[in-house]
Amino acid sequence: MDNFININQLKKSELEDILSESFYFQENFRENKIPSFNNSNIIFLFLEPSTRTKTSFKISCSILGINVIDISPENSSIVKGESIENTLNTLNSYPVDAIVMRSENLEDFKIAQKILNFPVINAGSGIDSHPTQTLSDLKTLKEKFNDFKDLKVSIVGDLLHSRVANSFIEAFGKYELKTNLFSPHYFKPNKIDLDKVNFYENFEECLQDSDVVMALRVQKERFNNLQIDLEEYASQYQLNQEKLDKYNIKFLMHPGPVNEGVEISNGLQNSVKSLIDDQVKNGVWVRCAILNKILKGNAK
Repeated sequence: MDNFININQLKKSELEDILSESFYFQENFRENKIPSFNNSNIIFLFLEPSTRTKTSFKISCSILGINVIDISPENSSIVKGESIENTLNTLNSYPVDAIVMRSENLEDFKIAQKILNFPVINAGSGIDSHPTQTLSDLKTLKEKFNDFKDLKVSIVGDLLHSRVANSFIEAFGKYELKTNLFSPHYFKPNKIDLDKVNFYENFEECLQDSDVVMALRVQKERFNNLQIDLEEYASQYQLNQEKLDKYNIKFLMHPGPVNEGVEISNGLQNSVKSLIDDQVKNGVWVRCAILNKILKGNAK
């Protein structure tokens, strides 16, 4: 594997291979049965905040013996006005094996692929895609269902700004399954591919047709002129234990960070039906599998 930018670049067999490897890493990482990349260097360039993704990538690198060079934008020449092109040109001069990158601007990833002589791994590109999060979500589902046949997964909430939803829809489609979607009209995506999704206009009808529901965070930081009353939003669209039980929803997911009291009720993350902590844990293992493929594939 060269660059890993989007779920679309993977065939179903490749996706399944990554998931299979992620289970292997999880089961064997303490047994000295996994690859080690002691002489490898990976740069982290996160131009947007991150807790879960960045931390899990760091732990994955530690497990694989990879050296991490973490560039904080606020402590780099970016704050002095250096362009992304010049920053990447500088990084290209070093003995580096890959870059893990997050940016709100999809164009930055195109620039990186053009300039850099080493692979680019997408750790979140604006509202476009988040492929490693989707692999974490699929591994989490595999642990509970194994076979995705006839599985009904609904994603609800702020679809307009969700890179997570975009990547999940593409991945689920590789299993010839449609993702159920619901959002209030003000969070409805501009384009909806009905070959890949079932879009519901009614929240409770969507819940009724769900085995698993993934709630999305209201991304206030991406609002331009959009004004949302969060209390009103919560009163209409918040997930709580009562709704999970009423509609016989087996599991709750959320890509994080969670706004408790908004998209889910306080304490729901700790419900026996919640897979939110599992999603976080599985992020380490799928990212081990991705790094392994990237570094093995580009070994000199």
